[in-house]
Amino acid sequence: MYQRPMPIKRQAPVRDPFKPNELFSMLPVEVLSVILEKLRELHVGYKRGSCATCWMRDVGNMCVVSRKWYGPAQQALYEDIQLVGPDSAAHKKKFKLSQGARVMMLRRLLRAKPRIAAIVRRLKVPAPEPLPGKGSTVADYDNLVASLVMACPNLESLSGLSTTYDHSFKKIFHALSTRSNLKEMNWLIQPSPLQKQQRIQSSTQQLGLVMPGELKPFQEATFLSHHDNWSQLETLTIHCLPGATLTPESLLTSTLSYLPKLKHLHLCNLPPNSFNDTTLLALPPLKSLTLSHISGISSSGLSAFATHSSSAPLRKLTLRHTPLTSLAALARILSNLRSLITFSLVQAFPPVMPEDDTFSLWMMPYLASSSVKKLHWDITSHASCVNAADDILARSIAAGGFPALRALRVLNDPDGIFQELCYPVERIDLHTDRFRSMEQPTDVSPFSAAPSSNTSPMSPTRLFKSSSSSSLPSPRTPMSFFGDLRHAPYTSLHTARLAAQARLEAARSRPRFTVNVVDEDGTTTETFALAGFIGTPGSVIRYYLISDPGTTDDKGGLVDVRDLDGDGGESLAGGREGCTGRWNMRDGVVADRKEKERWYHTERGRWTKVSLS
Repeated sequence: MYQRPMPIKRQAPVRDPFKPNELFSMLPVEVLSVILEKLRELHVGYKRGSCATCWMRDVGNMCVVSRKWYGPAQQALYEDIQLVGPDSAAHKKKFKLSQGARVMMLRRLLRAKPRIAAIVRRLKVPAPEPLPGKGSTVADYDNLVASLVMACPNLESLSGLSTTYDHSFKKIFHALSTRSNLKEMNWLIQPSPLQKQQRIQSSTQQLGLVMPGELKPFQEATFLSHHDNWSQLETLTIHCLPGATLTPESLLTSTLSYLPKLKHLHLCNLPPNSFNDTTLLALPPLKSLTLSHISGISSSGLSAFATHSSSAPLRKLTLRHTPLTSLAALARILSNLRSLITFSLVQAFPPVMPEDDTFSLWMMPYLASSSVKKLHWDITSHASCVNAADDILARSIAAGGFPALRALRVLNDPDGIFQELCYPVERIDLHTDRFRSMEQPTDVSPFSAAPSSNTSPMSPTRLFKSSSSSSLPSPRTPMSFFGDLRHAPYTSLHTARLAAQARLEAARSRPRFTVNVVDEDGTTTETFALAGFIGTPGSVIRYYLISDPGTTDDKGGLVDVRDLDGDGGESLAGGREGCTGRWNMRDGVVADRKEKERWYHTERGRWTKVSLS
């Protein structure tokens, strides 16, 4: 009688079905944290349809789903707090406050629960609302935020508040100075009352030529003492308003000595008596450096900085209206900064070649960098013709001087010499560009005049013109803290895209190949053209004419130090559409009538943090 053989492999015993939440309870906390991080990105990511209020609503609901979700959800909720936009009418009525109701509620919670207060790392508070007839409201709001900062022992960054520092005591700066884990600080320096008085009494002041008055010794010591506890600080931004300064020039160097972990330094409008070539060479090793409207340094100082050992780890360098007059200095900057990945240059005049160095132009590439991947180039005074610096840079790129270059953003390219080096595309402009008005930059000075018309296309005499014989300002010539007022401070990126698209459409009428279709009798039956484009097939360089997050096309597409004091998308002024929480509400007759109020919240803007690093 046949018997079925025994199986060689023993069958695994049948497992009992999973109990409710049994499989979910096996997930480690790290997996839940990643899920929450992705959910946060869907809510508050760049150009998302949701907002921070919707994110806090959803993650707050996740806290009460189960014990497993409670810990990670609470960590995600309080680690990065974003209070965006105005308070609701109900909160204002309940607490009898015109602004700051949510700040006060959060402060009360953190004071009552120190364990939760220790979780807070990043804090975004609503921007103060200027209320007519209530001048003390802004100061009271600053003090309220200061008390909230004191309730966060491990705070790393504070956003949303742009309080000016006039060298007098303010609670908000005292509160920030006590946070030992602070990693980011933005200084908006205002003239002290004594400096304002001296500026008014000065009978010889002229625009751009007045040197701000010196600080008193106790003011220097006070500013320096604010940095005593910031041993963890990584990002420092200093923006001096007109008439303000940080003197003597050794004050900034002494300040940086208190910051051993500093990686990112951004300076704007520092006068020559607070920042010059000596201060530049004394900077510590940095990963990113922004010099905006710094008139106290020279091309030789920038060249010496590039060869200094402290500049070796620099990965991002932005020079905005900083007097870089020498093309040879630019060549040394690019060749010596071996770790540089992003380089940006914005100024009114192009750097020129000295007469004694013109022979080097025959050895291309003259400008070269083996590491730069993204290049922003904006010479605002040459919008209608190519200047010598443009030609040398384009020829250097064509000769292989930038092998790692992947994104090229040139705002003034009238002849398309840079566009010709990039990979050809079908369209460059955006679908909304042709319906936008041609707006002028908002920062153009009322004293600006039309550019001089004596600028001609390139010629050998213009190509090798020495800086000593030109009308360009020398490094030691007094300049305005806001750059050359004869030209716009930047070129509109919207205008640059339209010009690039016009060149592309013009190239289509000039085909590169002609195809003739011939029949058996040798008669040409059809003729058509192919490959009317502009660019280099196979090029790895992208013609990148898109603005960076945090700025606009009208500002040149490059984030500036001044953009840090902007609203970041929080304000609803100018017809902006905010979020009311109804983006995920069901539509139709079957939808619950109460669902409208379930998701609704006060309309608030979609805030995005602006970063220069």
